[in-house]
Amino acid sequence: MANTARPFKVWSADRSKKISLTASTLDEFISKGKQKLNVPDTESVKIVFETDGTEVDEDDYFQFLPFNTTLMLLRDGETWKDQVQAEGRDEPDYMMPGGRHVTDRVKELAAGLKREITRLITFSNEDLQEMAEMETSDLALLLGETETYAKSVQEACQRHLDDRQQTSEAMELLKLYHKAREHSPYVDGDDSTKKKKFSHT
Repeated sequence: MANTARPFKVWSADRSKKISLTASTLDEFISKGKQKLNVPDTESVKIVFETDGTEVDEDDYFQFLPFNTTLMLLRDGETWKDQVQAEGRDEPDYMMPGGRHVTDRVKELAAGLKREITRLITFSNEDLQEMAEMETSDLALLLGETETYAKSVQEACQRHLDDRQQTSEAMELLKLYHKAREHSPYVDGDDSTKKKKFSHT
């Protein structure tokens, strides 16, 4: 059975460029990494973890790396540098297995829900809308749960958004009612005020 292609992030050694790619084997990862970082195909390279410089040199080990692991491609003569030593530009999104991208904000929201599901009540309307409308399979992966569970989370987000909308509409009606009380003698109000208004009828 063929290995499934997974998404990865790859830094150049000087951290001036970071790209996304999918690969099912270490050799495929190296080939695509060279192509995207403009490294000659015949040049030997090393693949290391972006976080600490540990080398990844066996495909068996590569197969256990999780989705979106960030690695670094080192050319001849290049050495690993941390973020303090070299400054670069990151991509503003997160690639899912199907090649779709989700924003770092969605990733952050999903991580919060993974720790405590009730956090969704603190989400902004925009965040609730984005979570409700994203691909259910992507949310399931971010949550580490089944699609059925992810779907129930999306439904909860939509219900909470609907409740907020209804509350907002109710508040607007109350404001209109309050204004009507101030200007109309036909709306229940203070008895003395009503008596004065109708004293000559």
